Amino acid sequence: MAAQTEGGVLRWFLSGRWQASISIAVLFSVAGLVPFLAAPLLLNCVALVTLVTLQAGRKESFEVLLIAGVASALFTLNPWYGVAFALVAWLPGRLLGEGLRWDVQWGGVVWVVIGLSLLALALSLWVIPRGMGPAFWQAQMEHLLAPARKELSTTQRQVLGDMTRLMPGILAAGMALLWTLAALLASRWRERFQGVPAPQRVFRDWVLPERLIWLLIATLLGISLLHGDALWPVQNLAVLVGGLYLLQGLSFMHLWFASRGWPLFVLTAFYIGLILLSQLLLVIAVLGVVDRVFHLRQRLAGSRP
Repeated sequence: MAAQTEGGVLRWFLSGRWQASISIAVLFSVAGLVPFLAAPLLLNCVALVTLVTLQAGRKESFEVLLIAGVASALFTLNPWYGVAFALVAWLPGRLLGEGLRWDVQWGGVVWVVIGLSLLALALSLWVIPRGMGPAFWQAQMEHLLAPARKELSTTQRQVLGDMTRLMPGILAAGMALLWTLAALLASRWRERFQGVPAPQRVFRDWVLPERLIWLLIATLLGISLLHGDALWPVQNLAVLVGGLYLLQGLSFMHLWFASRGWPLFVLTAFYIGLILLSQLLLVIAVLGVVDRVFHLRQRLAGSRP
């Protein structure tokens, strides 16, 4: 892994396979041992594997798989951590790196995120529960909420019960968001490593394929026509598809803010509002659908002076 132009942490990280592999292995091991840090650490693991694939190459990416996988197993004294690293951190990072190499914009990454999230949904629906279906996720939620069960109201328990049925879709949508952030991070890190001052790949150019609308239509028809056990996987697929169009809607909002030349703090305030008023997430997801169906971003570009 030969460094090019920029110093600092990126130069050190990309200067050799051992630095890169051990760094990633440490992050992944801590993510497994400290649950409340798992999401941000896993995000960085995937982004770093993506960066290695993008900047150093495919051969170096396989070297990281071998070294970091063994190191993760040794650090945690658990051989399954090596397997988990390969599936949870390395494989998504490698595929995202290939997506970034394939397209100068986001086309390749978008397809990688869609494919990985559908795979994650399938695993959450059938493989992880081992045929138990919603009962598995209900048992997991009851275990997590056992200490606080007495403090929950009847309404809160009902809401949590409804959410439990949708946990596979929520997890898959969450992973789609994590993989998108990882690709954004890796792309920007590479630009900084190469001395590019301003981002060349920007999130406002993120666009879902038009044909995905047929999956949304099929999902909505399934929700309308199916019932019983057959309805559960379709409901979770709807959550995932909604999460993908949420990314599309957020991308359009980035483009809209940029077209007006508004400063960064306005965009920051927008995201704070989304966190405080989570109901707006559905509105942004619908905006993403409208953007793809009616080509809002092309209209926005045409209306610029």
